[in-house]
Amino acid sequence: MIIMAATPLSYYPPEDQLAARIKSFESNALYKAEHIDTKEDGKLPHFLESPLAWSREDIEKDMHKCILKLSDTDITALENAAKAFEDQSIPLSSISTENFVLPQELRNALRQVSDQCYYGRGFTVVQGLDPTKYSPELNVILYAGIATYVAPQHGFLDKNRHKVLCHVVNAASEAPPSEAAQKSPGFTNGPLAFHTDNCEILALYALDVATTGGQTFVSSSYQLFNELAQTRPEVLQTLSDYWVLDTFKDYSQFPPVTRPMLHVSDTGDVMFTYSRFPMAGFQGKQRNSSLAPVSEAQIAAMDAVQYIMAKNAVPLPWHKGDIAFINDMAIMHARSSFTESGQGLQRHLLKFYLRDPAKNWKVPASAQKQWDKIYGPNTPDGGRNETWCVRYEAGEENDWESNG
Repeated sequence: MIIMAATPLSYYPPEDQLAARIKSFESNALYKAEHIDTKEDGKLPHFLESPLAWSREDIEKDMHKCILKLSDTDITALENAAKAFEDQSIPLSSISTENFVLPQELRNALRQVSDQCYYGRGFTVVQGLDPTKYSPELNVILYAGIATYVAPQHGFLDKNRHKVLCHVVNAASEAPPSEAAQKSPGFTNGPLAFHTDNCEILALYALDVATTGGQTFVSSSYQLFNELAQTRPEVLQTLSDYWVLDTFKDYSQFPPVTRPMLHVSDTGDVMFTYSRFPMAGFQGKQRNSSLAPVSEAQIAAMDAVQYIMAKNAVPLPWHKGDIAFINDMAIMHARSSFTESGQGLQRHLLKFYLRDPAKNWKVPASAQKQWDKIYGPNTPDGGRNETWCVRYEAGEENDWESNG
């Protein structure tokens, strides 16, 4: 039986409140874990031996391995490739290493970014572009051209499965109060709790950054798993149980989703598809009271995730013009609140969901439906019809699937 929680639940718990809960949690006084038999039960590994498992201290020593600094020669090569691609009037959905041609040394460096994401520390920041030099179209070509060497397949980001490029902006700042309250966390200037975007490789290109704040943090989900396996394995069991996730959309078209937050394959591989948002709601988007109530065990699990991820987090070393590639299956990310200088929608990121078919992991059965939705076909003949939104249009953020 799931008992309705008495503990208050919020999308981004205040630090003092979270600290008090964690203190109680660590003393084993907060709750007695509720165990439910699931398909995942008994399959959780005891430890994940991988370079993807790292603490803050570990990654601070290795941060230089997670940065690719483009040289002037590299940038010139990228600009030449982008202009050649543009001159051929090739559809963006057809961009590839065959028509976005780079020197072998730079090709190799970008393939190493892919290796770092899949087999190394799980993320890399490509530094050196100046987006103010380029048109919106050329910025997208440069971004997509770099990405095609890292992970060439694009995923759908919107609920209707057409759009492959998302503009992450503070849309709430330019919306009437009633509409602003309905924006997802990622489209406000507030902080984002640690979460995944439920894709394979998450890419973010910073066209511009905030005046203050807006820092993106990354933290290892594998480290989270190992710490919980050692101290509170019942929390891993709760995360691998099936949760009822609100979509905050028309249920006739987009009904609630039932799936684990932690997925385990038959071979013992794990991956997270995690967010507090569908459980806690945010501002005007509140969880539907007709759904299964959030339990004390689930709140304790979410608080443990936030606490451990924050403890091991490091800020991404990126600035305006930088591109971050993040293994979303093994790394969670968060964001600090921010202010803008009054220019309107100043902080502006371009987001891709990417995948490298040559390197992708075996997806656990409980996550396969999500993967098919993102990376599978969207036409009756088994093809893909992609829409690339090169310029931001007000209101398009309402179409996106995962945003915090």
